[in-house]
Amino acid sequence: MLRKLHKYWFIYAILIIPWSAAAWAAPDSYDPCSGAQGYKGISKVRPGSSPVQKVRSYPGITAGFDALSRFNPLGWGADCCLPMPAAKQFIAGPRVTFARISGEIRTRGDIVSMGNPVVNFSDHLGLPRSGNAVWQILAHYQLRPRWGLRYSFTPISLDATHAPTDSFTLNRKSFTANTRIFSKWERWEHRAGVVFDLSRKTSGVTSVFAEWLYIQDKLLVRDELGTNSTTYDDDKSLAMLGVEFHKCLRNYRGSTLALSAKGGVAFLDDSVGYDAEAALSYLIPVKRGRFGYIKGGYRYATLKKEKDVERFGTTLDGAFVEVGFLF
Repeated sequence: MLRKLHKYWFIYAILIIPWSAAAWAAPDSYDPCSGAQGYKGISKVRPGSSPVQKVRSYPGITAGFDALSRFNPLGWGADCCLPMPAAKQFIAGPRVTFARISGEIRTRGDIVSMGNPVVNFSDHLGLPRSGNAVWQILAHYQLRPRWGLRYSFTPISLDATHAPTDSFTLNRKSFTANTRIFSKWERWEHRAGVVFDLSRKTSGVTSVFAEWLYIQDKLLVRDELGTNSTTYDDDKSLAMLGVEFHKCLRNYRGSTLALSAKGGVAFLDDSVGYDAEAALSYLIPVKRGRFGYIKGGYRYATLKKEKDVERFGTTLDGAFVEVGFLF
């Protein structure tokens, strides 16, 4: 019990430190993109006169650096304006990922049982590796110009009827080869955390985030007659720390093409995981300070729990499409 209390206090500290630091952020100011409050304003300063100096250029060297700079995303779209949520604005929308999913499990006691000690989701249980549509609901609330709160919920459910070519054991239950079994894996993932903008400019923003993850896994395996069955239940609380950036690429008649990337590391509760994604988004103005958007990209996420001889690991990767509103 004390160990769990220490773990939750540690997660609380990870979440509250960026929140407290962001509370000292600068006050609201006018947003040059949307006309809303919550951004750093742009002031025009008349440049002073300076003497003109002639410098001899070296075409070969400068041309090489100019060519390389085109591949630096932080240098793209320096003169365009990226719509971002102002204070008290929301971003919300659903996402679907067309994912490949793989996993493996070994429970306590299986290591000394007959059969394969590590059970594979695809080979032994027949759960589909590809062609999975994973839905996700995302919401972001901008509390202050430089910090906000966000939440996401991801339910996953896979099932299959399969006759494995190898015998295996799970939770001290043995399943023989070439016998039809029914398998069902369900996962509910909740994420909640804070986001703090380290750098916020008209053309882009770089942020760090700290999130709390609560994940529930349930795996049911039984034979065709239902006489031999087992259920694996597990829930875990993790902390995730990461960084992300959003960069404007081009404005066109009020619409905006933008590039974004995000990566984070999850830990605690005998688990470790990684989550990374990159995407392009297109924002279309609905009214002053309000935008609809569509985003497409690629995501890779892996999570492994390992304690003594027990193991439960999953990997999800694939293209995703997201639609939503900034309002």
